[in-house]
Amino acid sequence: MTNSTVKQRQDLNGPGSSKNLYLLFLLLLCIGAFATNPSSAEHKLILKDKMRQLLNSEIDKLKSENDNEFAQLGATFGAAIGGAFTDKFVEENVIIDDYYLFSLTKVRYEGKSNIVGLGIFGKVILHPDMEKTVKNGLPQN
Repeated sequence: MTNSTVKQRQDLNGPGSSKNLYLLFLLLLCIGAFATNPSSAEHKLILKDKMRQLLNSEIDKLKSENDNEFAQLGATFGAAIGGAFTDKFVEENVIIDDYYLFSLTKVRYEGKSNIVGLGIFGKVILHPDMEKTVKNGLPQN
């Protein structure tokens, strides 16, 4: 073999080759994802906060539509009860599927399960249609 052929083989298989760098980057990425995968409690906290925001926006609509003081008092009382309902609903109906590198937030209602969020790199990202999914899944009175 000539010197140039040996040098080409060293470049392809050497310690600084792009293949090895790619594998090292992939390994570091997986370790980072594993180490920062959000906990089940973090998923539930983010979902509770979002559901409370949705509840409060609905209550604010009711308050603005009614000038009656009793209706506004009822809406305020409903917000307090709604917060407790939200906490109970999340604790009983939210499932977190942990896949070690990422996790999924699912809302279970009437035997159906809908994915509403993704946990990865320390963040819980809720699906943009989560509001619709939660509203459709909540019991209608």
